[in-house]
Amino acid sequence: MCPAETTRLNFAVDATHFSRFHSGSDAPIWWGIIGLILIEMSVVAAFVISYFYLVMINPSWPPIGHPASELLWPTASVVILLMSCVTMYLASKAINRDRITAFVTHTSISVVLACAVLVIRWQQFQTFDFRWDEHVYGSLVWTISGFHFLHVVSAAIGTAVVATLGALKFFNSKQRIAIVVDTMYWNFVGLAWIPFYLVLYIVPRLT
Repeated sequence: MCPAETTRLNFAVDATHFSRFHSGSDAPIWWGIIGLILIEMSVVAAFVISYFYLVMINPSWPPIGHPASELLWPTASVVILLMSCVTMYLASKAINRDRITAFVTHTSISVVLACAVLVIRWQQFQTFDFRWDEHVYGSLVWTISGFHFLHVVSAAIGTAVVATLGALKFFNSKQRIAIVVDTMYWNFVGLAWIPFYLVLYIVPRLT
């Protein structure tokens, strides 16, 4: 008796008409970065909601002996991050016109601005007068600050790679999807600091 014959199904997709010059929503990676940003936005929202919940149930917020942090350097971080969003916008406009030198210049400036924010944020970490495990306020402040710090690090590294590839003439007005998604992620990281800034440095002055 012969063994049952196994039927093999082969699926093939004709990719000859696919273009490698995607620039927007026609690229799978574009949807990938949208999904990533939505996930990260849910994390941002969770942090903010948690903060306001703790404000409501704690009669003293921040805890006694821990006044609201000074505003100068956190505000400088907001301004610098917004400036970096502008330089990334200018970089994307430059690559659309095949102005490679301007593109590399603006992306490099964005990386420098991000590094400036990281230096400021690191100095702020040194001034915190509480540990992450000292109380719930300290846990939330350290977690939010560290969360955003790591995102700025990742955005700076990714954009530095994009700037380097730009200097090597890898990108042009057609081949630029990596720039599009990098700019989207950069803008998310920059704008995400605004709600964190408000809850960490403005709300304590109002409660």
